[in-house]
Amino acid sequence: MKQRLILSLTLFFLVFFLISGLGQTAATKGKEEITAVKIGILDLNMLKREAPPFLRLQEKTEANKRLLEEFTAQVLAEHQRQIMALTGEELDRSHELAVTTQARIDRKRKELEEGYQQEEAAVMAELEAVLAKVMKDKRLDCILLKGGFQIGGEDITEKVLKTWEKWGLSFWQRLGMFFTGKNPRTEWSK
Repeated sequence: MKQRLILSLTLFFLVFFLISGLGQTAATKGKEEITAVKIGILDLNMLKREAPPFLRLQEKTEANKRLLEEFTAQVLAEHQRQIMALTGEELDRSHELAVTTQARIDRKRKELEEGYQQEEAAVMAELEAVLAKVMKDKRLDCILLKGGFQIGGEDITEKVLKTWEKWGLSFWQRLGMFFTGKNPRTEWSK
């Protein structure tokens, strides 16, 4: 009888310690899962150098600069002709002509800037959508920019570039891209 009591108490304490040990392990494991944060690192400079939408935006900026320079040269040449056509008595009007000429140049600059800002907003909205998809696919908690980040995280720049390359393509275009290796968008732009 005494041996049974000792055996049952020993088993009871053994089971009690096992259960309490497993409970602590499960509790600490749950805390570790909550605190684990998956971070993605994005190299924005590389993205701006290599992503086709950013390259198109850069080409548009250069084209706008050339267009503004040509327009300014044309307007200034016209202004110069108008100044030369003025007689001695009408030279007071030269200031009005200069103000009008500057206003035309400023309107054109503002028009080009507004067009650029609209295109830039569209590209940034598309980038946000691509980042949201990559973030969902990779199950990331946050995305940080690469500059200044020293240790840790997963570099997702290449994944973003690949996703953005396929963004907006139909199933058949993607299938053709898979088999031929050619980007269907390059055929459209020609």
